[in-house]
Amino acid sequence: VQKGQAEGFHLSHFPQGHSPTRFSKFWNESLRCEDNNVEEYWRRSYKVQYEKFFEPYIIMASSEVPLYDERFQGYGLNKVSHLAAVARQKGGEFFVLPRVFLVATVHERSESWSNIYGSQSDETKFNQLVLKGLYKNFTMRLEDGEEPVVSENTREKQYSLFSQERINKQKEKTSQSDQFPIHENLHHVTTSLPIISA
Repeated sequence: VQKGQAEGFHLSHFPQGHSPTRFSKFWNESLRCEDNNVEEYWRRSYKVQYEKFFEPYIIMASSEVPLYDERFQGYGLNKVSHLAAVARQKGGEFFVLPRVFLVATVHERSESWSNIYGSQSDETKFNQLVLKGLYKNFTMRLEDGEEPVVSENTREKQYSLFSQERINKQKEKTSQSDQFPIHENLHHVTTSLPIISA
């Protein structure tokens, strides 16, 4: 980052997706933290508020993750819509942990991206219009307090996963001393992970 060979993810071409993270603050706080001092990471963490189109990578308890609206397939507003649902559920608040990040390498545009944004053809314009209408419907449903659109199969899988998770938590409690302890704050917050594009 300091040599200009990497930057905060999409800051130069889609800043509204990650600017609420305040990458320069994240980077400066990261430089101040000692290596492997998790307690210091939490002390230097800071809150950020959700803004429209914010799409951070996050860590949160799986039992608290809202279902993903299955109408969003392929490229385009899929992560944006899901993070809007997460923000609604969590009161619009995220925490950023210094020194905790992902690295994304540059890659070719996907076929899915090309179908939505790759040309000025009538088909591409139609795909953009459909996506825009879908997102409008999604945001209206979200504002009305409705859940994401998912299949019955997905709801059944969610129930099964939550049941298995409860069983695993019971097992975990019995063998707590043998495992690496999870920081107590992780159970109560949603943490935004900055991404560095290299």
